[in-house]
Amino acid sequence: MIYINLFSNQGKVAIVTGGGSGIGWVMAETLAESSAVVVLLGRTKEKLEKAASKIEEKTGVRTDLMVCDVTDNESIKMTIEKIHKEYGQIDILVNNAGTTSQGTVHTLSENDWNHVMDTNLKSVFFMSQAVVPYMKEQEYGRIINTASVAGDVSLYFSSVYGTSKAGVIHLTKQLAGELAGSNITVNAISPWFFKTDFNREKLENDEFRSMIENRTPMKRLGQLEELKTSILYFASRGSSYTTGQNMFIDGGMTTFGL
Repeated sequence: MIYINLFSNQGKVAIVTGGGSGIGWVMAETLAESSAVVVLLGRTKEKLEKAASKIEEKTGVRTDLMVCDVTDNESIKMTIEKIHKEYGQIDILVNNAGTTSQGTVHTLSENDWNHVMDTNLKSVFFMSQAVVPYMKEQEYGRIINTASVAGDVSLYFSSVYGTSKAGVIHLTKQLAGELAGSNITVNAISPWFFKTDFNREKLENDEFRSMIENRTPMKRLGQLEELKTSILYFASRGSSYTTGQNMFIDGGMTTFGL
């Protein structure tokens, strides 16, 4: 029973960016299943409403939402202030909002570069910056960042996506060191290919999907349910001595040699 209690988030308030679909939805659902009150952030209210309703229906735990543009620091500040005012605490932040743009050094535009960097990396820093004062005041915090296998190995179809995720991995280590003395942990997960709206179009291409499966030692895509234990671990009291880490959830892809 003591081990189960270590992974309970009852009485905690969690924020999940990009929580309206895919990995963000699964993260939010996992936190609600561990009894945390969850607030979903995103730009599309309809998606957030659908996700919040389904999560609350499944878990019986309060799941709220707020529209927020995480590429806009003023929007971030106002949203975080509003959440803290309403709940009186912010215990867990999941920086999951992300996007990509296809293109190499030959084709990638400046606008595409800026959009991906703002969404994937800039938002992680400024969301963290906004919640840290509250976490420091309560002497407790968990920050979880969604990085990617692409932050560790290069992918031929995007010069900017992997670069942004490499930045997330380094920023995770940087913030972990800066915040360790305040009982705030900062960790990251790096998924490989999971079937979500984010990459559905690519994976519907049989040749591409076959390439991904053959490149993966387990010879299959990840199932979204397989992300839950890593999220729960990093979000809970059970990970109190773990910080600055990046967990690959990749079916062995990053161990693959010749």
